[in-house]
Amino acid sequence: MEQRIAKTCRQTVDLLEQFCREQNGELVRLAKSIGALFAEGGHLLVAGSGALQPVAQQLASQFAFRLNFDRPALPAVCLGSDAVLTTRMLAAGQLDQHLVRHYRALNSQQHLLLVLNDGTDAEALSNLCEEVLENEQPIALVSFVGASDQLNGAGVDYCLNLATTIVPRQLELTQFIGHLLCELVEAELFGR
Repeated sequence: MEQRIAKTCRQTVDLLEQFCREQNGELVRLAKSIGALFAEGGHLLVAGSGALQPVAQQLASQFAFRLNFDRPALPAVCLGSDAVLTTRMLAAGQLDQHLVRHYRALNSQQHLLLVLNDGTDAEALSNLCEEVLENEQPIALVSFVGASDQLNGAGVDYCLNLATTIVPRQLELTQFIGHLLCELVEAELFGR
């Protein structure tokens, strides 16, 4: 067991270091864009697939509430977090449209969509991205395959690569990205 713990710790540290080396510029660019979006009255919309949906909810709540210090709410919403809507659409055989339906209900005019893709539920995410692109709004993608993700089409403005297919490492790295992104945006907006 001790060897497994040590191996897992090394994997996580290696992934974090690789991410910081390779994705630093893209993360900073995304954070500045989100900060500018909030300053202009826009919204951050977050959607996650599979195991990353709870991370998407946590990330949206960190922006809406806070991460490190008391501050005004930043308008962030996790699409797909309405359990009743999702259940009703599943029962109607329209689960592939549940993210789009939630998106339309918000009727946001200025927003950035942050997609956390673990490779599952691709149809719902794809439908959502198409709708957002039709509205000419920016999209950021966090994916375990990065630029080769099927969602990374001509309309994706930011792409962050998790570079692992191991689900627990995807969760850890996505949470790290979310925390760091929130910290960077808070620093950008509030100087802290």
